[in-house]
Amino acid sequence: MAELPITAPGCEAPTEAEERENVAGVLSNRCLLNRETFTEAVKVAMGAPVLRFIRYFELFLMAVCVGLMLWALVGKQGAQMLIWPGFALAMLLYFYWQQFVNYPKKAVKNRMVRLALDEGAEELENLLYFKEENIANRRGEAETLLHMPYRKVKRLTESRRLIVITTKSRHLVPLDRQGFENGDEADFWRLIRRKAPKAKRYRLKN
Repeated sequence: MAELPITAPGCEAPTEAEERENVAGVLSNRCLLNRETFTEAVKVAMGAPVLRFIRYFELFLMAVCVGLMLWALVGKQGAQMLIWPGFALAMLLYFYWQQFVNYPKKAVKNRMVRLALDEGAEELENLLYFKEENIANRRGEAETLLHMPYRKVKRLTESRRLIVITTKSRHLVPLDRQGFENGDEADFWRLIRRKAPKAKRYRLKN
């Protein structure tokens, strides 16, 4: 499974004209990426109710599978037929959990850490420009802009400090709630409601 980039995915490389363009856009956000932000962004994104339900349901199914196998092993008549199907189901669920829940979380954090370390520092300034056409991303002092269409925004999860955008490709884009420029957080939500009306919004309690 490919590692997941933490910032806005480059759906297509910007043209030379776009590089010369004033990227200030409608709104911008400045977020400092460091280990604390990395960990919190993953925790916030995985805290959406739908993902919590999936994780708990998977644990319940695994417990049922283990129970069935133990019941079969004590010698109940006919129960032995459940051993291999139960074992196979348990392994399938474990594989699913590892690939779609646990591994992506670790891959995202590791990827974010490497992005910062590759810049020669423990932190990296991430700039997001919310333009009329798409979201443009500039990491650190890089000259290249990465572009993400608003239609790819799937979910927005809020904590006290961050707003984490999850895209349809399961990329995570962290925003600092105090880092908005050329406007404020209220302007951001108005823009999102207009540009990505189908995106779900969740607020975490902490």
